[in-house]
Amino acid sequence: MTLLAPDAAPDAARDAHDEPLRGARSRPGAGAVALRWLGVAIAAAALWSTLRGADLPGVAALIASASAPMMALALVPNLVARLFQAEASRRVFGTRTRNPASGRHAPFSRYLALTLSTEALTMSVPAGAALSESVTFYLLHRWCGIPGPQGVAGIAARRALIVLANAVYVAIALALGFGHLERASRPLIGGPWLPWLVVLSGLGLLAVALALGGALLSGTVASRIFAWLKRLPGQRVRAYVEAREAAFSATDRHAAALGERRSALAAAALLLLGMWLAEGAETYFFLRLLGVDVSLSEVLSFEVVLALLRAAAFMVPAGLGVQDAGYVAFLTALGVPAAATVGAAFVLIKRAKELVWIALGLLVFFGGRAAFRPAPAPMGGGEAAR
Repeated sequence: MTLLAPDAAPDAARDAHDEPLRGARSRPGAGAVALRWLGVAIAAAALWSTLRGADLPGVAALIASASAPMMALALVPNLVARLFQAEASRRVFGTRTRNPASGRHAPFSRYLALTLSTEALTMSVPAGAALSESVTFYLLHRWCGIPGPQGVAGIAARRALIVLANAVYVAIALALGFGHLERASRPLIGGPWLPWLVVLSGLGLLAVALALGGALLSGTVASRIFAWLKRLPGQRVRAYVEAREAAFSATDRHAAALGERRSALAAAALLLLGMWLAEGAETYFFLRLLGVDVSLSEVLSFEVVLALLRAAAFMVPAGLGVQDAGYVAFLTALGVPAAATVGAAFVLIKRAKELVWIALGLLVFFGGRAAFRPAPAPMGGGEAAR
């Protein structure tokens, strides 16, 4: 299959490529600063709520009871999740050029480096998901040789696949843990509605994924946005938009071409589902490491709820405090002995693990900028990776 790229697209693609960098250098507005401080305040309050009821000497004893080799092994589930995520990205973005002399498709190692870098940003700054998408766009161009229009189409397609995989993950968690959610519902929200709220959330995710994917792969979204932008007031604005018409058209063509690669998209969706399941397995491993008698179905039942809560609290870095308070609340509702102490030990181990991956991701990001030569962009079209 051929990925169409018009001759006029490179300049527009470079403009689109530089746009996130110009935005990143500009001074944040008052609203962004307020949102950032609101996130910090929410995180601090929720984290204090999590730790204040814990027996701190007991927390220290629980953490000390875990052996160093087991602590090191606790890093494996996240590594598996990131490997699945990187391979899913390679399936969505990967291309092989027709002319080998004009450049080759980027190796898996670059997609893994990109994944580690952007996940570190997502976990370490307020509203990090938005920033990580801009950085993904930049790194796809620089490290993987993905032209701007193809990067835009691929990022949107990958986002739809992530939401779809999350919806399937919710369905699996409900199938295995509906009864556990029923048991925890009344202590948590004072009624039996929690599992049904999760059902509605899963259906909402599925609807969003199908709507986003269907609209994107129709190959008309960018053209519609272009037509709307052309109607904005101001001659300079319209001239700026019209000069980039080729990039909008190329984005639609790349999106439509992605729709023809159904096997690659299906494989990417399965890999992203594996990512969600690996993150759930990590929580199970940590709790078992602390001696908590909990089943995998129980863990998945509340892990999926807290993943949704973390996404809702997007202004808080890595859901800090908010998600932690949720873990303690669920452990208490499920009848885990000394839930506050166990929960505090659990979240401290989990956050320590995240610090390790944040440090590694930032090291890869800054090291990769110096070590990786810019990947050559495909020229004259290319074949989709199979």
